[in-house]
Amino acid sequence: MHRTLPWSLLVAALSLHLIFGALAGVIVPGLVAQADEDAKETNLALIMAASSLATMLVYPAIGAWSDRTRTRWGQRTPWIVVGALASGLAVAALGRAETVLAVGLGWLLVQPLLHLVQAPLEAVLADRVSPSLRSRVSSSYTFGAVLGLAVGAASAGLLLDRPALLTAGLAIVLVVTMLGFVLVEPERSEVPGPRTTQAWSRAWAIRDFRLVFLSRALFTLGSQFVAGYLLYIVMDFSNTDEVTAGPIVGILSATYVGCLAVGTLLAARIGQRDRVRTVMISTGVYAAALVIPLATPSVGGLVAFVLVAGMARGAFLSTGLALMIDVLPSGTNHARDLSVLGLATLLPLTVAPLMAGSLLAASGNRYSVLFIAALITSVGSIPVIGRISRPHPSAPGG
Repeated sequence: MHRTLPWSLLVAALSLHLIFGALAGVIVPGLVAQADEDAKETNLALIMAASSLATMLVYPAIGAWSDRTRTRWGQRTPWIVVGALASGLAVAALGRAETVLAVGLGWLLVQPLLHLVQAPLEAVLADRVSPSLRSRVSSSYTFGAVLGLAVGAASAGLLLDRPALLTAGLAIVLVVTMLGFVLVEPERSEVPGPRTTQAWSRAWAIRDFRLVFLSRALFTLGSQFVAGYLLYIVMDFSNTDEVTAGPIVGILSATYVGCLAVGTLLAARIGQRDRVRTVMISTGVYAAALVIPLATPSVGGLVAFVLVAGMARGAFLSTGLALMIDVLPSGTNHARDLSVLGLATLLPLTVAPLMAGSLLAASGNRYSVLFIAALITSVGSIPVIGRISRPHPSAPGG
């Protein structure tokens, strides 16, 4: 592993997740609310579910194609570069959408394109990092990702009234950063090796692979109930409109990133010793944090929630990524197998908006019901995590 790789992955993850944080968390909900205030919850649920479904269908294929790619520039580089250029154009265009249909079509295009970058980028970690360094480098990547999510949401909250300017800036940052990444961390051009044809069956046949998938899906489902509607939750708790609530979301996001950083750093120190236990504890702490806004449904309650939940989620994401790599069934198809596990995130992203929309409709738009649902799914993932074997990771292939 090149000594600059942890820092390069951190910066690359930051630039990619800047867009996820800004668009999915703030800009898309804000544009939907501006286009149709009365039906914003239903419209947002449909848009997020459709885009996540599209991504879920193409994500594993992207990983498999990346594994099979052989060029003079390597396996991952062509996908990262092409994905960044295409994503940049789509992101810049989305900022100019003015109708619900335009916003929906824009995000339906942007989300799958961003995963065209994410799948090979995460595979770089599995390709080049030995098991002994996996927790530390995973923490670097995760810290960049969570920092990007928070800074993206904070920036979007401040620039919610100028979405075209924000998305153009984000597009430029993504393209420049990804081009810089492939130049600083060049791949070796390799002779094509044997290609595995029993891709999906081999992965699902492994018990720990299935358990990691299920536990991650349950945790992500719970967190998405809240994250997907954060802007609307703030609007409800503070009794304000989307423009006024935007800066509050920015403050919450800034608080969140600090706590995510603490959780990520703690996980880097203790997660190497027992990743399964670290994931279990962080999930339990996150579940406990969900009780706070239920007991205190106010902006102050949300601040307390992000303080505790941020540290827990930082530890979960950092150690969870290393655990995902530990249970990969193949030494040569990292992008494919990580993409399959990535469905544990994309599947909840698909169903969470529909489930949340149904819960809100049934409860008369009482946002506390989302925290209750998140609490149930988070607690439900803990016994699943506990059944995962303490892995004995193999060396990275390729």
